[in-house]
Parts: sequence; C-alpha cells; structure tokens
Amino acid sequence: MEITLFHTSELATDTYVAINGDRAFVVDPGGSADEIMRFVESHGAKVEAVLLTHGHYDHIFGVAPLQEQGALVIMHKDDVHLVRSFKNLAFWFNKKVPPFTPDITLSGGETLNVAGLDVKVLHTPGHTAGGVCYVVGDCIFSGDTLFELSYGRTDFYTGSFAQLKNSIVNKLFRLEGDYKVYPGHNNATTLDFERRNNPILRDTE
Repeated sequence: MEITLFHTSELATDTYVAINGDRAFVVDPGGSADEIMRFVESHGAKVEAVLLTHGHYDHIFGVAPLQEQGALVIMHKDDVHLVRSFKNLAFWFNKKVPPFTPDITLSGGETLNVAGLDVKVLHTPGHTAGGVCYVVGDCIFSGDTLFELSYGRTDFYTGSFAQLKNSIVNKLFRLEGDYKVYPGHNNATTLDFERRNNPILRDTE
C-alpha cells in the first residue's frame, strides 16, 4: 500500500490516497476530487472506495464526485445525518456539501475488504458521535480523533470529551504493537509516541 497525502479544504484537511496495485481508496476527501482522480489514474489505478472518519464538511466536501465515478462511500451510521445538516459546519464558509448517500454504513467492529486490503473499523466517538478510525496493516487513519500531541475538539455538535478520552485511551492506546498514525490534520505520528506523550492522558474536561 502506497499512501499519498493531499491537503484539501480551507482547513488543510489531511486527505489520504492509498494505492494497492491497480486499486485505491481515499480517506476523507475534503475537496480536490478531480485532482485526486487524476492522480490515481496516473498510477494506473481506480478509486474503489471512500472511507470517511466522520461527517464534518472539511472531510466530506469532495465525496459526491468520487461516488459519481463509481467509488463506494463508507461511513458510520451515527454521522450520516451530518451530510445534509448544517451541523456538518459548512455554513462557516458559506458552503453547502454536495449531497451523497453512503453505500455502506458502519456500526464499528467490522473488518472490510477495501481495494484488496483488510480494513478494521474502530468506533471512536467523541469528536462526533459517529467518529471512526480505520486500521489497515500497521497504519491507523485517525481522522479528528487523535493528532500528534493533541486530539480532536469536542465542542461541536455530538462531541463529548469523556467519549473521546475513552476512545483514545481505552481503544486506540490498547491496540497491540505500534502503528503509524495518519490524522485528519497536521503531521503523522506513531501510536507509541502518543501513548507516552499525548496530553489526553492528563487532561480533564
């Protein structure tokens, strides 16, 4: 699996394109759908799926064009309502998310085969009720749950600090072994580093 980072949306969302031979998936396309498709095609691959970590506009604004080109859209059931709601926060930038309907809705705990790769789904609520992280091999796509030396905001609709701390400390940090962590914003990190240094360990709401 070859992972390429794109910065999309006004908020510099970390959008990831994962290519596995002639198959690919995209994580959190906050925009730049045409650029992403051209990139994947230039590598002789096709986008088979879009994996969404949550339903905020800066992570879903580019979904509809990718779905129109045949990509399956995968999202947790508890965030589906955000796609067509002001609660996806697009109104902050006088935008409206191009509507789409997820093809696969998640509950958490699933293992999917996406572009020929096993993708394990961890339900990690806290930033939003339907936040998830995707574990693929030794990589975690953590969305806005876990960042380098930080963690997701919990003051948006359906956010909860208690849930976020539980998701990070009792779900992510309890995974066996080390992982490369690809977050929704800013720099990649590792799970071992965050286990030792992330402020969620000492912070209280």
